[in-house]
Amino acid sequence: MKNDRDRVYNILEISKLVTASMNFFEIKDEIVSKMLNVIHPRKACINLFYKNNYKYSYLVCSATLDYIPELFSSGDSETIKIDFNEYPKYIHEAVFEKKIVWVKNIFEDDRAIMERDMAAKEGYTGRIVFPLIANNNVIGFITCYITEDDDLTQEDINFISSVSSLISLSIEITKENYKIDTLIKKLRGAINYISKATQELYANRSIDNFLSLISRQMCKLTSSESSIVILNDNNNKTQTFNQYGNENINIHKALGYVIKDDIDKNGKYYNPKDLKKYIDDDNIKSLIYFKLKVANEAVGYIAAVNSKKYTDDDIKILSIFSSQTVLAIQMYNNSKKVFEHELLEKELEIVSKQQKLMMSDTQIKFSDSKEIVFFHEPSKYIGGDFCKIIKIDESKVCIFIADVMGHGIMSNYFVAMIKGVLQTLVYEKESAGSILTKMNHILYDDFDKVNAFATARIGIFDSKTGKSVISNAGHHYSIGIKKDKEIVVDDLDFDKGMPIGVLKDMSYNEYEYNINEYELVCIYTDGIIEASNESGEEFGLDILKELIKNNYTNTTSNIYYKLKKELEIFTGKDSLEDDLLILFVKNKVD
Repeated sequence: MKNDRDRVYNILEISKLVTASMNFFEIKDEIVSKMLNVIHPRKACINLFYKNNYKYSYLVCSATLDYIPELFSSGDSETIKIDFNEYPKYIHEAVFEKKIVWVKNIFEDDRAIMERDMAAKEGYTGRIVFPLIANNNVIGFITCYITEDDDLTQEDINFISSVSSLISLSIEITKENYKIDTLIKKLRGAINYISKATQELYANRSIDNFLSLISRQMCKLTSSESSIVILNDNNNKTQTFNQYGNENINIHKALGYVIKDDIDKNGKYYNPKDLKKYIDDDNIKSLIYFKLKVANEAVGYIAAVNSKKYTDDDIKILSIFSSQTVLAIQMYNNSKKVFEHELLEKELEIVSKQQKLMMSDTQIKFSDSKEIVFFHEPSKYIGGDFCKIIKIDESKVCIFIADVMGHGIMSNYFVAMIKGVLQTLVYEKESAGSILTKMNHILYDDFDKVNAFATARIGIFDSKTGKSVISNAGHHYSIGIKKDKEIVVDDLDFDKGMPIGVLKDMSYNEYEYNINEYELVCIYTDGIIEASNESGEEFGLDILKELIKNNYTNTTSNIYYKLKKELEIFTGKDSLEDDLLILFVKNKVD
């Protein structure tokens, strides 16, 4: 009876671990430990396959790993890569027939002949294999090593099978979270790079150099062998283009073949099996393109070739490249005369002042013991970072922080829209998750028109109870400082969520924690951790965590001052290329 209770209790505990964590590799050891608390084989091991490739399996060791793709990098000391043919026949049977296989006696079962020496050396007599199945594919397997003294019942088998299902779920959650992180990073990179390329355009007055930078970055972000940007001039009679990468590949010609059948499409990708019927060219194995459009007229193309596999995410990246490239060129052409008379500088200064007015309330008393303060410094004149603190009632406060991708007047326009929607929804007493859900629905069409998006994080904090309800739209996780027997730095890593403006029907979840358990909670935007030095190294999250950990007892002003100094020393610059915005919910300093 006690064992039945133990099984139920541990399954519940493992379920909580899986649903609360975005990273299987941070919890895998604890899952196995809880499983072995109930059943008692000699040991259990987890093996994984990569991208449904059964040539090799990867034995996951006890060291914590970050993400599934990093698990399989060459020379990784935290995994063991094993030729799957070296495993005995019964493990192949379990994997390919998707069933549990129990070899009760290694020394009597012919399927286990090849592992008898190992079994004798390791001291086990039997082995049971549970396939890890997700989306009807075997993504790995868990094996339990049984000694002569172990006596597994059917209930034990059912228990391990349930644990295997939860492990499969955790791995899938990790994969999805990694995909979201990767997409957000690529989208950020796309818009931020175009912002830098646009600065070069204004500085050098060279369209050719601008197109060169765009094609170079597009090649990198889509992992392509070569890429091209084509602009039509003089009513489509002449063309300006720039190709990066392998210039022996005739992308221009290949593009001409595929767009004939894609008149109604803005963009499309062709992977190897799809491309053969269009192009008879051994140099081109895959292709992706997107139109450059002004209103409904195509004024050019961006295209790339020979990635291993193009995806819908790559189309999203190219759509951003196309709209932002066209916008940058249009603004440049329309503002030449303005720049000559230095009028744009004045316009930017005016808009910068408007932005500061939007974020005029930079601090608020949260309770007798805590304060909320944020610091903001836009890059150049205008940035896309936005923070708003709204007092809901005597005890509740809403904290909203967002990062609109890109800079300039366009990002300021979206900041103003976000502020308006936020104020309305907060005063309607919407919950944190519904505020993001409704905000995304209201603003999606405007964001989608120019292929922009914004990451955001909202929290509704109650000073009486300490209850903090959080919802996230692709924003960085907060940092929390706890003080018990020692100082603990927590990542408040709730559901990542998609940025505002990426998916129209996105629904945002809510998560809770107690703010009173923390000495300090810090929310920030990417301008801090992505600030880079001359070598291209980023300031990074670890340095920010260490700085906050070492200074959390100081005033917020002192922490911010130290952060700015560290950034100046690290980058070698007294001003940043991206916005700097950081917010603290902190115990007051006596």
